Amino acid sequence: MICTEAAEFVSALCDGEIIPPTAAEHIGTCPACQARLRDYLNLGVELRRTASLEQRAAVPARAWVRPQNPLTAFLQKGWGTMRIPRLAFAAMIAGIVALACGLAVVKVGARSTGTVVLLNTVGPDGTLWACPLSTQDTNQSCERDGKMSSQNLAYRVRLVSRDGSRVLLAIHTRTFTKGDDLSSFNHDSDPAAKLTEVWFEPGEKLKVDVPNVGTFTLTGEWMDHMPILIGSHGEDVSPGPNEIRIASPVLLKDKKLVGDFVSVVSGVFSMDEPDRAMWIYQPGQGSFLLSLSPMRGATEASVTFSRISFEEGGHSWEFVTGNPVCRGNHVWVLHQADFKPASQKDQLFIVTQALVQTAPGEWSPTGHQ
Repeated sequence: MICTEAAEFVSALCDGEIIPPTAAEHIGTCPACQARLRDYLNLGVELRRTASLEQRAAVPARAWVRPQNPLTAFLQKGWGTMRIPRLAFAAMIAGIVALACGLAVVKVGARSTGTVVLLNTVGPDGTLWACPLSTQDTNQSCERDGKMSSQNLAYRVRLVSRDGSRVLLAIHTRTFTKGDDLSSFNHDSDPAAKLTEVWFEPGEKLKVDVPNVGTFTLTGEWMDHMPILIGSHGEDVSPGPNEIRIASPVLLKDKKLVGDFVSVVSGVFSMDEPDRAMWIYQPGQGSFLLSLSPMRGATEASVTFSRISFEEGGHSWEFVTGNPVCRGNHVWVLHQADFKPASQKDQLFIVTQALVQTAPGEWSPTGHQ
């Protein structure tokens, strides 16, 4: 389970609901989700405090009497008159016990499939970052340097290889003084750096001792895509598995601006139906159909974060949008340079277009050709 999946269960916990064991285990070991849980609790307290200020009717005074036997009083309250069903009360207690156990568990359930390990590191001074590492691109790494435990520390993690559900991590560390050149450290050629190679299985906790600094704790989980993380809690803003997103795009032809769709899409235009394509029309440049599915006559375009790039008709084309386009690194673009809309004015638009499967694994647009 990842943080975005666990978010709804954080809210459910604050509402007094029982949540699935996998969610409880994740929340119990994830610093980001625990921080979100504290934020929810603080928000609830503040809302109740504000509501109390607006209370018009006088709140009756209460006389609190300490019972002679607290245990007896608790049992009488629990099994005498209750405002919730006894079975629900018992389930609530069981859920709280299960969550408490989850907070102390060292090894939790985690999926063993995926191509990306989302690694979290907690240092002596708290959480460092959420670091996604791909098993398909071992040139990636996560670096950080700064003050930790009164030392200036450079810290770098790289995924070396994978063996089943575990990965081999190369952890580089070195202390430095202000003004030191760390360029060689970021290229694995710093003689002052200490290298530690460890096998790590997502779902476990791994402790790594760094001399003169302290102990670092690594946790992680498998993901089926490279997440796009923002904010202090590392929120994943990646599109869905079958989603294409477009936000206020501009169109470049041979590196020159030929279309600006801000007047049509001032927010986010999203499509997650595999049998439909995103249909974009720019007067003077023609029709563009964008799809995650291969289309007859279409060009395979590369996707880099918020850019869709392709070559067609002897020109280079690029859609630049204000958000991540999709989870993958390519889409198919069917460009019809001479297309003119028959039923509407010659003005730019973005809509969705139905596709029909014409062959195994191949689709064609319908309705506008």
